[in-house]
Amino acid sequence: MFSWEQLVWEAVVSGTAGFVSVAVLASRIIAFLRRKGVVRPDAHKPGKPLVAHSGGLIIFTGLTFSLALLLFLILFSQDMETFVKMVTIYFSGLICFIIGLYDDIKVLKRGFLKMLLTVTGIAPILLFHFLFPKYIVLGRPVLPIIGPIRITIIYWLLLPFAVAGAANVVNMLDIFNGVIPGMAIIAMIGLLASSIILGSIVGFMLSIILLSVLAAYFPYNKYPAKVFNGDSGSLLIGGLLGALAVVERIEYVVLSLLLIHIINGFMVLVSFGGFREHREVKKRPIIVLEDGSLTANLDPDAPWSLTRLILSVAGKSSEKEISKFYIVSQIVPSLLAVITALLMR
Repeated sequence: MFSWEQLVWEAVVSGTAGFVSVAVLASRIIAFLRRKGVVRPDAHKPGKPLVAHSGGLIIFTGLTFSLALLLFLILFSQDMETFVKMVTIYFSGLICFIIGLYDDIKVLKRGFLKMLLTVTGIAPILLFHFLFPKYIVLGRPVLPIIGPIRITIIYWLLLPFAVAGAANVVNMLDIFNGVIPGMAIIAMIGLLASSIILGSIVGFMLSIILLSVLAAYFPYNKYPAKVFNGDSGSLLIGGLLGALAVVERIEYVVLSLLLIHIINGFMVLVSFGGFREHREVKKRPIIVLEDGSLTANLDPDAPWSLTRLILSVAGKSSEKEISKFYIVSQIVPSLLAVITALLMR
């Protein structure tokens, strides 16, 4: 048996390693990306200044440092179940990160192709389920109030999209400075509380690690951003959450955490007529005015997104205001996740 004191100590030490590694290496990685020409224009600012791209490298570096230390501590404690689950989640996230990094550098021309490739993020979960069926249990999700149930056909049909779905809905909302890491920080607080309620060691560990890494990374991505997340960053964060949902059987907690992302993703898919890259869309949902403020595109042929809906109701706003709105709004899904965890307990 492991005490919460031991778990907290291991998580804090590992999280600190991730925070320090990001704080030390972030500016160096940003400089490296600029030297290599990995930059993108900031489309929501006048003049469209070039900003370093693929900040997912920073997040991944911090995650790897942190997780490597945590796995060492877990092995020392001989907690094989937590070790197997953390390795499984890491490799699922790694696959999403690699796909995103390739897209950042080489550019995948079709959004559907990206979705299709991220489906492979489920592979480590299936592999470790085969190798360690006692630790990685599939086909038995836990429902709020009802509890564990056995699902056969529907579960296995949806399973390939568990990681890909989470990764891509997070990616779809990566349009403004600071939104993805800012919302993820609030989400991790909700995940931390939910994990304590459910007694999920893996959820507790992962939330502490990501909270630490993203807290160190956020100052570089917040408005005005010094680096963009890139698909490598957003797909990594979403992929990790999707993998955690399956491995720990907390699908409904993660669905609650990603509520805003899911609503936006649904609007984008319906309006765009499927998965498409931003560069494939001829008419943008929002327009950047000369003073730098944003407004909804009134063209009836322009696709809808959650941001266009918000601007249609609120009127023109600055990018900083929209980013802050999204981050603060994440409090609601995080509270819903905690309520869901209480009902699952």
